Amino acid sequence: MAESSATLPTACVVATLLWWLPQGGYSTDYLLSWLTCALMTYLILEMTAQNALLRIRSRMISSLFLFVMAVCGFLHPLQTGVVVMLCLTLSFYYLLRTCGAYRPEVETMHAYLAIAIGSLLWPPLLLLVPIHWWSQGVYLRSLTSRSFGAALIGLLLPYIFWATGAFALGDMTPFIDHAVAIISPFTEPWYWQWVVDQVQSLEAGVPFSAAFSEIFNAISAHFTAQCVAHPTETIALAFVLLLGLTGFIHYVNKNYDDKIRVRMCHYAIMAMQVVLILWLILQPQLFYHLFPLLIICTVPAAGHFIALTHTWFTNAWVIVLILLLITTGVCCLAFPTVLDWPQPTSLQTYPDLLSSLNFKL
Repeated sequence: MAESSATLPTACVVATLLWWLPQGGYSTDYLLSWLTCALMTYLILEMTAQNALLRIRSRMISSLFLFVMAVCGFLHPLQTGVVVMLCLTLSFYYLLRTCGAYRPEVETMHAYLAIAIGSLLWPPLLLLVPIHWWSQGVYLRSLTSRSFGAALIGLLLPYIFWATGAFALGDMTPFIDHAVAIISPFTEPWYWQWVVDQVQSLEAGVPFSAAFSEIFNAISAHFTAQCVAHPTETIALAFVLLLGLTGFIHYVNKNYDDKIRVRMCHYAIMAMQVVLILWLILQPQLFYHLFPLLIICTVPAAGHFIALTHTWFTNAWVIVLILLLITTGVCCLAFPTVLDWPQPTSLQTYPDLLSSLNFKL
């Protein structure tokens, strides 16, 4: 399966069918999202080949990406999270090319330009820029004074054009509001703040055992209520987290088989993966923006595991993951209609997508 030339075409056919079957046809928003997914698949395919992320001739990473996208039906309509995911994919495509480059300034500028373009749709995406800087400085060894300047140029370029146009039109309010929205996650409540409030609401003198039991019951009830209210998102997230944990543990244990450059490329992606998981735990209300980004950062190490595993236990675990993938697809695509589950709704879908740019002409 890992080295078969039919794996990627099969993944393309399966993804296309699952994009079409639940709705019975291609509407505009589904078609645009399908084309966006196809472009991301090509970028992942090129990124894998150029950086030799797999030691064998395999299309497993891009195929796994297609399978995961296919089963996550709530990501099939075009939405902000899907476009931002494309921007992060393009950013990683150029960022990994800076590793070992004699003059990495051009690729660096393109990598951060992609982040800046994505931040026009979702401003907090710029908060992930320090992770790129960390990866360039520690893993890819391509962060120099010139490449740092190129990164700043790429980040500021879209905003310079926007600010110039807004100033010429005499209305800077949308630009200022957008700039303030970059730090909006710091002004929004953290998910576990209610736990702190619960602890503070306990009366003084309550025994520790009784207080612990009350807090544990409150956390369990709250977590259960959230899972019941969002069953498809919970199932998809649980599968992606399991897939990511599998790939992470595998690569930490088996990275010595890869060349140093390949290790650094994987480490850069895995560093972003860890940050996204922590961010998602702290602020799950940003699920529809963070979850697509997490998929991009999960599939390289997970694809590495599936393609290169060879023991009887890991082969059995691959079969388990395949069964869980099928189960996730059934739960996300069929159960919301058959069992009348709550329908997932993204924060922003086509045709309201472009309105998030807040341009006033």
